[in-house]
Amino acid sequence: MQKDTAVNLLVDMLRIYSPSLQEAQIAEYLADRMKGDLGFRNVKIGEAYNVTAEVGSGSPITILSGHMDTVPGVQPVKVTKDAIHGRGSCDAKSALAAMIAAASDLADRSDIGTIIIAAVSDEEGNGLGTRTLIDSGIKADYAVFGEPSGIDNITIGYKGRVGLALTCGAPSLHASSPLVSQNAIESVYEVWQVIKKYAAERVGENPYTSVTASLTKIHGGSSHNTTPEQCKATIDMRIPPHMSAATTAEEIGAIVARFQADTNFPKIKLNINDVTEPFETDKTSGLIRAIVRAILQVRQKRPLLLRKTGTGDMNLLGHRLKIPVVTYGPGNPHLSHTRREFIEIDEYLASIEVYKAMLENLSRQQQQQQQALG
Repeated sequence: MQKDTAVNLLVDMLRIYSPSLQEAQIAEYLADRMKGDLGFRNVKIGEAYNVTAEVGSGSPITILSGHMDTVPGVQPVKVTKDAIHGRGSCDAKSALAAMIAAASDLADRSDIGTIIIAAVSDEEGNGLGTRTLIDSGIKADYAVFGEPSGIDNITIGYKGRVGLALTCGAPSLHASSPLVSQNAIESVYEVWQVIKKYAAERVGENPYTSVTASLTKIHGGSSHNTTPEQCKATIDMRIPPHMSAATTAEEIGAIVARFQADTNFPKIKLNINDVTEPFETDKTSGLIRAIVRAILQVRQKRPLLLRKTGTGDMNLLGHRLKIPVVTYGPGNPHLSHTRREFIEIDEYLASIEVYKAMLENLSRQQQQQQQALG
């Protein structure tokens, strides 16, 4: 794909404001472009406004998946000599545009297997797009999820997540009589302290191998001189790869159950909102070999393999499809969700070449394996 075409594709995508669950317009744009001059077949807008399209044929089957949505907040789109600015330029429309451009460049090849582009929705929300994509029955041998890892870095592991909410109710009284009834806010905080202690007892050698718990939201009370009738707290826990998010959720449930069984403790309710298992791709997998070699070919440097403390759609793809998955894409991740988002044009264009080289390497590896088997 010519430089101007690739840049214009990304700029067009940035000019379509698409916060989570408002992806209809950008989905229609991408579907029209892929049906038109970009050379894709089987272009579909599916449930949750996911867009899927294919090039190539046969095996291996590789999913290149990126998200169309952004966090809220309009930013002016500006193109300078060296960079493209705008909401989503870093996180992560540049990665998605690069994937589309790479697949389009290989559309006429008969030796690169099947490439499936999956432009998904709601990644910045609750992952509805990727969950819907998986539930559709999609199959593949490998997958790459597009996020700003940096052009010379590959993310091979993410921690899991348990998202939960505590709700506590207690009689509301005048604040001058705190000994008459228990306090809903203080009671939630008491449970939180036990959950925090649970995490502190499971600290590993570094943040990636540790359980963490963050109190991210708390709401309660109605007046300065009235004890709170209700309190709700939201807690975010991240789970390292050697542990199970499902087991962690069960153990937190057991902690709360002890408070619920205490007749002297106010009524407290636990809601588990998310259980996402940790995921790490084997460093010896064919996918890792193919993308490491691709970066060496394009960038003439050996990439860093990253393990991150966050949680991504890569976790869902890896566990549900039971295939090697990495997260890779251009951009500085520290610019994500900021008012300073931009992507360097040279890095964006280089990522297109990396994706292409990776796909060629995957196909070559399979051919070599088949030849070795006779």
